Amino acid sequence: MTSSKVLPVSGVVLQDCLTIRTNSIMKRMIVITTIVALTGCSSLKDLWPSRWDPNQSKIVTDIQQTARNFDCNGDVFQQSRNLSLQVEWLDIYSKTKDTRDVAKITSLMTNTVKELNDRSSKGQVSVVYCDIKKKIMIQQANTIGHMIQGRF
Repeated sequence: MTSSKVLPVSGVVLQDCLTIRTNSIMKRMIVITTIVALTGCSSLKDLWPSRWDPNQSKIVTDIQQTARNFDCNGDVFQQSRNLSLQVEWLDIYSKTKDTRDVAKITSLMTNTVKELNDRSSKGQVSVVYCDIKKKIMIQQANTIGHMIQGRF
């Protein structure tokens, strides 16, 4: 026969354990609250998408249409310039309105269009290069469009 020792647990010891655990949780809550209070809501603002905006919806539709109708056999410089101006308008508007989520995603398309614009300003670009850039611009315009149009 084996004997096991049973230690009595008094109400005082159990109460002390609960008090220690409660104090630990309270300390964590105070630290979290302090961090949020000190950083303000700016860190939380980046976590939520911006609200729907009819101006952004209009211009992103224009950007999508321009990218889809881009003619690599036509005047590539003029078309890329027009697209560049539309993307720039969206970028300026988004930064002015402080919609950081839109401003972040438009920077990729800004770079793509700028590369095509710079290259076509120096002379004729190959149709293959233009077609590759066109596919990238359509994909980026669709991504921006889904992000902007998907908000509420």
